[in-house]
Amino acid sequence: MTRSVVVSLLVGWQEDPFYYDFDDPEEYGHSIEEAGEQLQLPPELVRELVIWDSEYQATYRPSDYRNSGFASVAEEESWRERGKALAQRIKQESPVVASVDYRAEGLHPKGWCVF
Repeated sequence: MTRSVVVSLLVGWQEDPFYYDFDDPEEYGHSIEEAGEQLQLPPELVRELVIWDSEYQATYRPSDYRNSGFASVAEEESWRERGKALAQRIKQESPVVASVDYRAEGLHPKGWCVF
């Protein structure tokens, strides 16, 4: 298969982080595990993505969602930069990904990066 999948790596509490059209035009959201299989990602990269997403999910406080988030700006920035590196690796290591749009908070431009 040639490189043709355009991927968005999104961040949202209790949401799948991958967004792309693979084989079902009605299904755009994908779990890390599903994306790992469909995008032919190496197991090590899938594990790192699971850890990265789990760190973000752990910042969600359902009983006090307005105070959800990282404990410090430095912690958030470190997490955001690791996500950027993971997005770049997805582009480099997948034989089917044409581009990766990294949206560190599900929106542009804070943390925005396209590979």
